[in-house]
Amino acid sequence: QNDSLDTIIDYLNNQTFSIGITGVMNAGKSTMLNALMGKEILGTSVVPETANLTIVKYSHTPTAKVIYWNENEWKRIEESAHSIDAMRTFVDETHQYYADNLNDFIGTPSKEEAIEVDNLSAFTSAKSSDKRCNLVKYVELGSELHFLHDGIEIVDTPGLDDIVIQREEITKEYIAKCDLMLHLMNVSQSATEKDIEFIIDALLYQNVSKILIVITRADMVSKKEVSEVIEYTKRSIAARLNTENSDSKLDFILKNLHFIAISSQMALLHKTGRAKEALDAGYTLEDSGILEVESYLDKTLFGKNSERSALIIHSARTRLAKAIEQSLTSLGYELRLLSKSTDELNIELAQLQKVKVEQMLRFNSLKEQISAYESELENFLESEEKFLENELQKLQSIIKKRLIDEINYTLEKEKKAPHPARVKVIVETAIKHGLVDIIRDYRYKFVQKATKISEAIRLQYSDVSFSMNNEFEEAFKSGFLTSNNEVLITHLTQVVSGANRSNLLKIDDELLGVIKVEFSSLETMVKSKAITISQSLLVSFFTELKAPIHAYEKKFSEDEAMIERHLNSIEDDESMRNTQSLEIRKRIKSIELIEKRCSL
Repeated sequence: QNDSLDTIIDYLNNQTFSIGITGVMNAGKSTMLNALMGKEILGTSVVPETANLTIVKYSHTPTAKVIYWNENEWKRIEESAHSIDAMRTFVDETHQYYADNLNDFIGTPSKEEAIEVDNLSAFTSAKSSDKRCNLVKYVELGSELHFLHDGIEIVDTPGLDDIVIQREEITKEYIAKCDLMLHLMNVSQSATEKDIEFIIDALLYQNVSKILIVITRADMVSKKEVSEVIEYTKRSIAARLNTENSDSKLDFILKNLHFIAISSQMALLHKTGRAKEALDAGYTLEDSGILEVESYLDKTLFGKNSERSALIIHSARTRLAKAIEQSLTSLGYELRLLSKSTDELNIELAQLQKVKVEQMLRFNSLKEQISAYESELENFLESEEKFLENELQKLQSIIKKRLIDEINYTLEKEKKAPHPARVKVIVETAIKHGLVDIIRDYRYKFVQKATKISEAIRLQYSDVSFSMNNEFEEAFKSGFLTSNNEVLITHLTQVVSGANRSNLLKIDDELLGVIKVEFSSLETMVKSKAITISQSLLVSFFTELKAPIHAYEKKFSEDEAMIERHLNSIEDDESMRNTQSLEIRKRIKSIELIEKRCSL
């Protein structure tokens, strides 16, 4: 029973709930996070400051660790520099500082380095003189922030408009894992194209259930202007959805958005013992808006209507109910054994051992069948990989066809090649919708296969309970739209810009060639993620299928040991057995009380 309770405790302790903080550069992410922590840990400035993604977790003492790019990631960065000017500047700058000792930082796998918290800015600041931040992939920071208890972490991201497109990919990777997102927008630079695109992607294509839009630097404008910014943001979302022919999604997106205006700087003054400066500027702590943000987080994470709390509590209750049932069954059995004589115990033991032999034969047969299914599903995964390859090939053809159709249309109507912005929308929309469809079909095929196996075993062994892993339906819903397509779009735009009536066949071939070359990294990423997720789910699935067998085997061993223990102590006097019986009854009553409380 202790093992079952330890498992439940481990489950509760290992829950992770991620809060993602996003926004373009200068949105005020670091200042707000400093205000929440009540300490100026992350660098802030009127120029781009935090150049790396920072994961903040709970720690009794402040800690910091940097993780550098690995060799494959750095190779992609250098390849991107061939096509994008800003990336070329970034790579040239890095080589200028680290040409002779890049290998000291870039390795396989990624190298890590523990650093002093007070020295964090030297590794994350874009203003740092040695440009160490160029080599850093992300930072892990330990903080005593009370919100971080119980497995909660905050992910502070670099700007969405970062010139290093791989940083945007890292941001999207983590956002795909986030349960709640705080998206910050500077009140004077709100609802940029990047803001709107990111909000829509997070809610429609990633694993984000709700977003808090934080309008920062609210002390710089009037309340009326803040309201105008919120309305402008909603109109911009509607306009972008219209461009993508996704108007029907507007109500869903607006329903999952919440807006709060704050002055992080004024909040930080209050939190760091400089309240007089904020009060002199006319701002109480309540006026700063930070308390409203904290209240929102408290309700979302810990409130009685918290989705996170409900899911965790439901799962813990289910596990606890099972542990209670097992405990009561075991204690009831032991109580019955106390009333039996030596002959009765020997008969009980003989019957148990006979049933055990019979069941072990069945279970060994079941284990062999499950092993055969494991091999079958491994082969199925190989065929699924081929499915992904074929579907991604079709997606390449779809992108090319849509561009050719657009070229024909604009040459006919406007007598010129399509505008670069239109090319970008066509390519990004095709990739998003295409990948969503591909992964949905992949998931369906995978789930159908696993379900058939589960049902086959359930029907054949009806007296053994098996359960379907509910993660199957959720596992493939996020994380596949993290790649940045800027290099692909740049090359396609260059080809499209040269289109005219006389060279359409040539343009067709050039588009296909560019898409094929640039799609290789996207194809690798999609296949790798799909197979990795599938293999992980297979491990969980077959662990579930084998769990009842292991539980039965464990119970036989425990019952056998219990009978033998009672046989060895059968000479105990009557008062000792009465004492044991009374103690067991007390334990049963105690567990039944726990069971009653759990059902409330």
